[in-house]
Amino acid sequence: MTPQPTYVQNRDESDLVFSVCSLVRDQAQYDRLLESFAAHGFTAENSEFLAADNRKGNQFDGFDWHKHMWPKARGRYVIFCHEDVELVDCGYDDLVARIEALEAADPQWLVAGVAGSPWRPLNHSVTAQALHISDVFGTDRRLGQVPARVESLDECFIVMRRLKPVLNSYDMAGFHYYGADLCLQAEFLGGRSYAIDFHLLHKGKARADESFHQIRNQFRAKYRRYFPGRIFHCVTGRVAFGGGWYDAP
Repeated sequence: MTPQPTYVQNRDESDLVFSVCSLVRDQAQYDRLLESFAAHGFTAENSEFLAADNRKGNQFDGFDWHKHMWPKARGRYVIFCHEDVELVDCGYDDLVARIEALEAADPQWLVAGVAGSPWRPLNHSVTAQALHISDVFGTDRRLGQVPARVESLDECFIVMRRLKPVLNSYDMAGFHYYGADLCLQAEFLGGRSYAIDFHLLHKGKARADESFHQIRNQFRAKYRRYFPGRIFHCVTGRVAFGGGWYDAP
């Protein structure tokens, strides 16, 4: 019998708007995330929830869990968020409106989030930020302008279009700098990254432990080959890739 081909159409026919993906270690925190999303308009009719299960150990890390989630996602937009995120005063309708406005303003957007470092700042001595967020540093914090094009994004909440995926590097691993890596991969693909105004609560606090510095050095060593001399701004601080006249530690 002659095999029958399946013809793929160039359109997204999914009824789901969002696939909400989380990397889960603490079940109680994840339960609060689910409750807050349900209370703010994310229903079974418009969204699905997928979890990468790290409850009994690190089966996934920051650079590979997106890759495992993507084939299972059915939503028009795919959200990758920490388990310790809760919605506050923005919900489903707000996020749809922010994304639609971003698509109208810049069809080349590939990655969006709630906190980032503005694109190519003139002052390299400090790391400016663009955000509207509540976190361990304060309630309803607002810095810079949002929406804003950014160089990098915080990993606590990131959204992409399912039909225009951006995946993390295959030659890095760990739990730091994977948001920055996504934004640089988006650059390679000809797209752009943005911080949007979608206020939420992030309960986590990044720790600059030994692995943080190890991954930072790997990140720097990798991208200096492609961006020699560039000073790249992350929400955790600037990274000088080196190889240029303003090489710095």
